[in-house]
Amino acid sequence: MKACLLPLLLISLSACTDYNGDKALQNYQQRLERVLDISQKNTALPDAAVMAAQRDLKQPLPDIRLDLTDAYATRRCSLDTLIGERNSSLGKVYNASKQLSYELRFLSQLQRCLEQSWDNTTLLNQLQQVYQQKQHSIDIAFNNMLLTDDTLRKELLGIRKALPLKAAPGFSETWQALTELNQLQQFIAEQNWQAASQINIEQQLQLLYRYNFIARLQYSLRTASHQLAQLNQLSQAKAPSALCPQQRDSEQLHILANVFSKYFVAEVQLYTSELSRYQQQLWPLLQQLYQHTELNSPLTLRFEQTYLDMRTELSNHVKWWQALNSQCPVKLTTQQ
Repeated sequence: MKACLLPLLLISLSACTDYNGDKALQNYQQRLERVLDISQKNTALPDAAVMAAQRDLKQPLPDIRLDLTDAYATRRCSLDTLIGERNSSLGKVYNASKQLSYELRFLSQLQRCLEQSWDNTTLLNQLQQVYQQKQHSIDIAFNNMLLTDDTLRKELLGIRKALPLKAAPGFSETWQALTELNQLQQFIAEQNWQAASQINIEQQLQLLYRYNFIARLQYSLRTASHQLAQLNQLSQAKAPSALCPQQRDSEQLHILANVFSKYFVAEVQLYTSELSRYQQQLWPLLQQLYQHTELNSPLTLRFEQTYLDMRTELSNHVKWWQALNSQCPVKLTTQQ
C-alpha cells in the first residue's frame, strides 16, 4: 500500500483500487457536475429483460430403455459400462450438462456398434430403434443444457460487477468456451456423434464459471448505457454557447478541456470501446447458441439492444463536446 502513497511514482488509481468502468463513469459525471455547477439526482438502473424460470424451460427426456436379454450384445458394443453408469446413484441425478455428455457418448458408441456385422437381425433392429430414438431426443438434451445449466444461467442473468477499463481477464477464455459450445451445436446438427462426444462440456462451463465474463459484460453494457443517458441529461442542461458568451476564454473552459481529455477520452471512451470489442466478438457466439430457444428475445434485449443504446448515448454525448469545441475556444483533441 505504500506505493499508493508516493505521488512521485505516478501510479494510477486503477493500480491501487478496483477502478472499473462504473467508477470511471461516476467519477467523470461528478467532475462534469462540479465544473458545470449542475447537480442532478441519478435514477436507478432499470431492470433487465425478464427471462423465463429454469423450471419452465426444462423439457423431460423420453424414457428410452435398452432391454437387451443378450448380455453379449451389451459387452460387444461396450454399452454395458454406459448403461451401468446411467443406472448408478450419480447417474440418476445427472445435471443437464452431464446428461448431454452421456447421451452423446451413448450415441457415439451405439453408432460404432451398428457399423459392425450382425447375424441376429432381431437384436440389430432393436439397437437401430434405440439409436433412432436417441437421435430424436438429443436436441432436447442440448437445449436443457443451454437453458437450465446453473453456470450458463448465472452468465445470462448477469452479476452486479462491472468490467475493468481495459484488458479484462477472461475474454479469450470465454471466447474459446463459447466457440467450443458452438462447435458442439454444429456437430449435433451434423449428427457427428464421435466428434460431439469428444468435446469436454464441463471444461467449457468451468471456464465460463471461473471468469463470469458474460455476466459482467451484460451488467457493464446496461450500466454504461444508463450512466451515459444520465450524463446527457446533465450536459444538455447547459448549452455550449452559455459557457463562453461572445466566445470568451475562461478558467471554466480550461477545466472542461482537462475533464474531456483526462476523464472522457482517456477513461470513458476507452471503456466503451472495450465493451464494444467484447460485445462484437462474443454476442454472435451467444446468439448462435440461443437463436432458436425461448431465451433469444430477452438475451437480444440484454445484450444487442443495450449495446446499441450505449452507442447512441455515447454518440449524443460526443456531439455535445463537438458543439462546445465549435462554439467556444477550448481546442479539444482526441487520442488516436
